[in-house]
Amino acid sequence: MQLSFKFISLLPVIFVARLATAADKPVAASLFDDPVIARGKGIEIRRSQLEDAFISYKANLAARNQPLPEGQRAFREAQMLDRLITTQLMVNRATEGDKMAAKGMAEKFNNEAKKSAGSEEAFQRQLKAVGMSMDHYDRRVTEQAISEAVLEREIKSKLTVSDAQVQDFYKNGTDAMVTIMQEELERLAKDPNTSATQLGAVKRQIDELRTNNLARLGLPERVRVSHILVSTRNRETEEELPEDQKKAKRQLAESLLGRARAGEDFAKLVKEHSEDRNLKETNGEYTLGRQDPFVPEFKAAAFSLATNQISDLVPTVFGYHIIKLHEKIAPKKIEFEKVAAEIKDALLQQELQRAMPAFFDRLKKEAGVEILDSKYKLDAPKTIEPSRSGG
Repeated sequence: MQLSFKFISLLPVIFVARLATAADKPVAASLFDDPVIARGKGIEIRRSQLEDAFISYKANLAARNQPLPEGQRAFREAQMLDRLITTQLMVNRATEGDKMAAKGMAEKFNNEAKKSAGSEEAFQRQLKAVGMSMDHYDRRVTEQAISEAVLEREIKSKLTVSDAQVQDFYKNGTDAMVTIMQEELERLAKDPNTSATQLGAVKRQIDELRTNNLARLGLPERVRVSHILVSTRNRETEEELPEDQKKAKRQLAESLLGRARAGEDFAKLVKEHSEDRNLKETNGEYTLGRQDPFVPEFKAAAFSLATNQISDLVPTVFGYHIIKLHEKIAPKKIEFEKVAAEIKDALLQQELQRAMPAFFDRLKKEAGVEILDSKYKLDAPKTIEPSRSGG
């Protein structure tokens, strides 16, 4: 289970806040004037670094089909400059112990990213889509891991979450945001100028927050299925096959469907004929919910079947699927013992994110950080979009 909360990470974004180095100097820096736009003790950020970060940011958005309105450019650049400064401060502050801890974090993140991509080749294609080399990616991951290690040592290790708080979240959905909203409700209730409409709106927000938190503790209805995939894509290039080859693939899929419905061992057919790239790891079997990242046609077919029923051919962008339903798993709330540690860590993460703004402000003040270009002196909020929820 993966818990998530309303608080947004303040850590540098992997696909945005990279520190340019002498070996990684943007082309713009060698062709045009490259003034320093921010400085402090141990810090110097040049305009080319910010431009480089902004280009990567736009490429990352484009890869996810999320255009950036031009009117937001100045604000986003101010945010990115703040991230570059924060990243440099954290890297400068790291101890040898932090760097050792960061190695393990970076390795774990890399393994998860490549696993999520499906293969090393697919991972490389994703990096290429956002205009990033492997060296660039490794530096960004390392810098973020170092930042996390510093925060772990200096702040998170000093925070506490009680067993009662963990129980309160599990039973009632109470987290830091709910607590803040409750305090606001109490303040408004004491104010004679507060209307019933205002009080009602805040109460509804609190109820919604609680409901959403409790929903994260529930496992929705799921299905356990096996499938045979007859692929209609070139395994080397991922391009669609020519029509004559796709026709032959369909004939093969229809033949396999007939054999499956005639009673042949489905697991054996999967093993011998499925072209699922993950066949070795999964044996063609998946357990999925309606919100899981499977193509819609596959999910619709899987959830429409009865136990032990075999589907018709299910065409998707990947080819032809033959799906067998093994089990329908009813929705339920996860047992407390299985999620208590994760709840505690998530609540600690909330407390960490609440503490980070003051910590970062203190580091900037100690380093005497100055923004030298007035157009970046925006009153930007201290929350930024997280890079691992998606990309």
